[in-house]
Amino acid sequence: MIKNYFNIAIRNFIKDSFYSAINVLGLAIGIACSLIISLYILHELSYDDFHPNVEQKYRVNQTNIWDPQGGVMGSSVLPLAGTLLAEYPEVKSALRVNTMGTYTIRAIENNQTEKVFNEPNVLAADSNFFEFFGFELVKGDPKTALQGLNKVVISEEAATKYFGRGNALGKTLYIGESKTPLEVTGIAAQPENSHFNFDFLLSIYTNPAIKQFEWSWIWTQAVTYVELQEGTDPAKLEDKFKNLASTHIAATLQRFNMNYDDFMEGKGDWTFYLQPVKDINLYSGQAGNRLGRVSDIKYIYIFACVAVFVLVLAAINFMNLSTARSSLRAKEIGVRKAIGSSRKQLIIQFLTESILVSAIATIAGLGLMEIIRISIGQLLDVELQSFWSHPLIFVFVFSLPLVLGLAAGIYPAIYLTAFKPANVLKGKLSVGMRSGGFRNTLVVIQFTISIALGICTVVVFQQLNYFSEKHLGFDKENIMVINNAHKLGDQLESFRNELAAHDNVINASIAMDMLGRGTYDEVFTKESDNTRLTLAQLKVDDHFFETMGLELVAGRPFSEDRPSDMRAVLINETAMHLYGWNKDNVLGQRIVYMGDEIGPVEVIGVVKDFNFQSLRTGINPFIFFHTKSTMWGSSRVLALKTKGQHVGELLKVAEQKWQKYAGDNPFEYSFLDEEFENMYRSEETLGSLFSVFSGFALFIASIGLFGLAAYTIHQRSKEIGIRKVLGASISQLVLMLNSNFSKLILISCLLALPLAWYAMTQWLEQFVYKVGIGWPVFVLAGVAALIISWLTVSYQSIKAALVNPVETLKDE
Repeated sequence: MIKNYFNIAIRNFIKDSFYSAINVLGLAIGIACSLIISLYILHELSYDDFHPNVEQKYRVNQTNIWDPQGGVMGSSVLPLAGTLLAEYPEVKSALRVNTMGTYTIRAIENNQTEKVFNEPNVLAADSNFFEFFGFELVKGDPKTALQGLNKVVISEEAATKYFGRGNALGKTLYIGESKTPLEVTGIAAQPENSHFNFDFLLSIYTNPAIKQFEWSWIWTQAVTYVELQEGTDPAKLEDKFKNLASTHIAATLQRFNMNYDDFMEGKGDWTFYLQPVKDINLYSGQAGNRLGRVSDIKYIYIFACVAVFVLVLAAINFMNLSTARSSLRAKEIGVRKAIGSSRKQLIIQFLTESILVSAIATIAGLGLMEIIRISIGQLLDVELQSFWSHPLIFVFVFSLPLVLGLAAGIYPAIYLTAFKPANVLKGKLSVGMRSGGFRNTLVVIQFTISIALGICTVVVFQQLNYFSEKHLGFDKENIMVINNAHKLGDQLESFRNELAAHDNVINASIAMDMLGRGTYDEVFTKESDNTRLTLAQLKVDDHFFETMGLELVAGRPFSEDRPSDMRAVLINETAMHLYGWNKDNVLGQRIVYMGDEIGPVEVIGVVKDFNFQSLRTGINPFIFFHTKSTMWGSSRVLALKTKGQHVGELLKVAEQKWQKYAGDNPFEYSFLDEEFENMYRSEETLGSLFSVFSGFALFIASIGLFGLAAYTIHQRSKEIGIRKVLGASISQLVLMLNSNFSKLILISCLLALPLAWYAMTQWLEQFVYKVGIGWPVFVLAGVAALIISWLTVSYQSIKAALVNPVETLKDE
């Protein structure tokens, strides 16, 4: 009997090959898309689950003391870990990770440099790092790898990079310009689902700055982690942390003659917060991640909704065509019931056919998923594992044919098999099955989802376009940045002058770093009334403002002809207003930096406000020092304002001159406009994914509409024939047939517009600078949906209108 069910199901599948193909294609695309998104969501949710006892492990965040408005940051101070261990018995263990920054690493043999690279991912950590975290040492002893000075654990990639296929354990690398020797004591695997990775992990006291600042509660160059005792309530422990401000922090501020209340004015209380390690990847939008990337739980919710929507679209297609086509089999059911088939047997037959189509579509969907999985993974910059490695998806995939098959087949199966054979054979099938109300509702749902996704895609790309076109207050186009220019030492000025004289260079400037790469925040005091502000500071030369196209609203830029400028500063308009000055009285005012003995500095100019950070945030106060100032900051970059022509030739010249002055130090460069584009990589990824999946959604809805149109027009073939006999033209018939579907699309538009508007309004809230959602977007989406529906339906309409009426009416 079971074999007979499958034989009939296969026969009907082949017999209705056109509709079967539409069902399989739509379902396969929907299943593939939903599985791809599910793999990505599971990947993001799996972050840091490989660490032992991860439920008890937390990162200690603190008040962002460098932001005038306060907030929370993931960075913390060096003495925090020891203090928590000593004063809070709830803390079982603690760990510090220090971000050392970019260093030159060399492999030297026989007194000759074999390999040399600038490494941006250099960290230092306490010796219990491999006990605390679950990073696996492929080689080396995790208990002793970071004990003592000048020890380093490197990644497998770094081991291959410096030592090839040989054994790197026990070998020596040399760090920095002093070429401090480091013994390789371990080689660590780097799991992708970690909130940070490293290529070089040094024993913490190898960094001399650790000993220098281990007393300081305001040197926030570390990340602190703790493991709590079993049963500890994190919220209650956080309340106890409030005492740290009075017992430790206030004393540090007093060493700089700063009052705690004055320093924290406008920032709230200086306190510490426990964030589960598992939450760092998805819930660090404000606190950030000093050690690596962060994602956003909002995007997980968005992608989950898209996955559900696309699968629902495919399922609606399947259900729509299944219910529509089933009424054509009424006479078959009547005959089979007349010759003895039970209702149960007929229901099983219907469900078997439905499950068979679902199973074929699932297999096709798995194949399609594997085809596009790698491409989507590259777009997301993650390696998406196959669904076989995820038990949840494995169960989902194998239950999908059954669920979809039952959902699509149960209604027609139960409804049609309920009729008496005599009524069915006489053509008295109830209008309930022939009624288009249910199917029309499903079409409206399909296109509502598709149009809403399309609108969201357009808005995301509008925001990205706004990012790229908004003038930031300085020129980022045609700016070539030569990094690590401080490696040139005393030859830096000569290097700068030679490149400035090149035909393709308009101007050249030396600076501590480049705008957009983060900020160097310090506390500065207004000399006249002790008003304290946290300002982002940058050291620049006298060519910087012209090179970068920064506009001055008062005063003048630096000039090397004036030795007093080495003790002068320029500030931006925001800093001027926060200090209570205006353009008329700001020049000559004095600002004091409490962290060093540089003395008061005089304001000689005011720079028009500019966006030196992501457009997600507003403009904060900024201060410029001269590169020859005694203010801290020894790093240097060289910015070249080019004509945008013959860039390759200029790069060759720059590299040749670099090698002339810099010896074996690697030549590295970047382009400022590309750096700013990379700030919005997550939004760009979202836009790309939206365009891909909204395209799939619209395609699924369109092929479903195509199939439904074919069925509907077939049902009305006699009506079309009669209308032609009575004189209806082809254009009138096409218009009549298309108008019914156009009404459905217009209803979909009316439903989709408020949904899309609400979703995008919520998404845009994260940006200080954002586009408005104007009516042209909605009009464009509605017109596009109508055009697509007309193109989809018109083929069937014109085909039906061209048929000779004799062919459709000859059996009457």
